[in-house]
Amino acid sequence: MTAISIEKVSFHYPGHKEWILKDFSLQLQAHKVLAVIGKSGCGKSTLMRLISGLLKPTEGRIVLGKDMRVGVVFQDPRLLPWKTVFENVALPIRNETLEKQKAVVDEVLELVGLGHAQDFYPSELSGGMAQRAALARALVQSPDILLMDEPFGALDAITRAQIQMDFESIQQRKKMTVVLITHEVNEAVRLADSVLVMSQTKIIDTLDVQIAHPRSLTDMQVVNYAARVLNLLTHS
Repeated sequence: MTAISIEKVSFHYPGHKEWILKDFSLQLQAHKVLAVIGKSGCGKSTLMRLISGLLKPTEGRIVLGKDMRVGVVFQDPRLLPWKTVFENVALPIRNETLEKQKAVVDEVLELVGLGHAQDFYPSELSGGMAQRAALARALVQSPDILLMDEPFGALDAITRAQIQMDFESIQQRKKMTVVLITHEVNEAVRLADSVLVMSQTKIIDTLDVQIAHPRSLTDMQVVNYAARVLNLLTHS
């Protein structure tokens, strides 16, 4: 089943002639993880905003699977500083009963390793904890499609590696369709079923990563795939 269908999409901002994307087409099957990688300014984040509906294509169309719920995780956690972790995570389901909110939020906080921190305020969280809270907020709606715009980019290497491992486990359990925007080659290969390499406005190539999960960064298969992606990037 196709989760995301992008059909000849082109986009430029109103009042500007320069195309950010041009004749961009993509089919993403349900339950798969697609990593999108490319040099700064190639249109990666614009693509995510188009899929999420935050932007509308200038030309072409984007179709999501019927009744599919969409969650979004940005690089900045965007937590409300006057609300606790529990309250921030509960925002997408704030119209549900308090009983249901507690049941669902408790579950996702345990899933992301923040069960002990639900009464903390954002100022009391480390960078990694804040990003876990942002991930929990996206997961609380049980999304069918999860869009992630460089969600681990601001973290130190050790924290980033741990969250990558935890996210890999969560995705395998939840079977979400994921679009991961990243500039980190190893992250793309470790987490994705396929890696889409972008250059200005267009797709250079898409590489299927045929390695079983879970994956280790030190696995020679991962290293070899990462080298292939890096070669595509440096010659684009």
